[in-house]
Amino acid sequence: MAGAERERESFVRAMLGDRRRVAIAVVTVLAFATIPFITERWLTQVFFTVLIFVILGVSWDIIGGYAGQISLGHAAFFGFGAYVSAWLTTPSRADLPESLQSPAVVAILGGALVAGILALVIGPIIFRLTGHYFAIGTLALAAIIELVISNERRFSGGSSGYFVDSSFEYQQLFLLTLVVTVLTVIASYYVVSSRWGLAMRAIHDDEAAASSLGINPLKYKLIAFGIGSAMAGMAGGLYGQYTGYLNPADVLGLHWMVEALVVVVLGGMGTITGPILGAGLFVGLDWVLGEVASGYGTAIEGLLIILFMIYMPRGLYGVITDRLGDTSEGEPPTESVPAPDESASD
Repeated sequence: MAGAERERESFVRAMLGDRRRVAIAVVTVLAFATIPFITERWLTQVFFTVLIFVILGVSWDIIGGYAGQISLGHAAFFGFGAYVSAWLTTPSRADLPESLQSPAVVAILGGALVAGILALVIGPIIFRLTGHYFAIGTLALAAIIELVISNERRFSGGSSGYFVDSSFEYQQLFLLTLVVTVLTVIASYYVVSSRWGLAMRAIHDDEAAASSLGINPLKYKLIAFGIGSAMAGMAGGLYGQYTGYLNPADVLGLHWMVEALVVVVLGGMGTITGPILGAGLFVGLDWVLGEVASGYGTAIEGLLIILFMIYMPRGLYGVITDRLGDTSEGEPPTESVPAPDESASD
């Protein structure tokens, strides 16, 4: 109990220690809260997409940036969370009992919960694979889930799609997404600043050495996989409720995985701030190039991403911290590595 209390106190001090960073965060959140009330809906959707990519980027970074498990199946949990959310708010369209009908908030949480449980169920199997075999395995998993849901037209609507009834207006859903994004960032910061985070970093650096120190690699891989997948499922639920329409090729498509990975690479892998910066940069870049470069926008995006990876491998966050001399987020947590008798027996 004392160790857990010290961990929470350390987390609060870390969150509130940099007043400048806290002030910037508060002003940014308040500015985002005004967007749906002062802009047209199409522009609100642009900023909504930024928030979704922040959640996706941060959630993937827990798995890939901290635990070192390069998952290419993140889109599966995003899409599955979206469909679970849709089934809970609009069960009649999938011939499900009306008793399942739930408020949008409950449905979104349900999508996150089911996505997290799915990750924990398949985790022990898929973590038998390592390195690029694990990446290929998660990609195959995403393809299988997309194929199954696409073929089950009763539940997905097939190519015709699935229309979702939400009790919220789009302004309310935008604010809900903003709140979830803030909570996701805070929760992620808490995870990576805790003993769990230190164990994940140890596994990322050298799994064999971490295991010799008494860390159970499977346990912490599953924690990262479960948390990251649940967050992705929540992002999918929010997306489904906001758009009001789901199509298997859209919400389960590989492009969500690629774009989430790009957000992390652009912002800076292995940091919480990085995906936030990367999401804003990626969506802004995509929008500007779509306006000025028309059909060449995607090609220019690809070229810029390659240049980022070559000349700025630590992403935008790395560039900023190099200039400001602030590397606090890149430092390992201050807590000790979990003791052998705590982890090895799990």
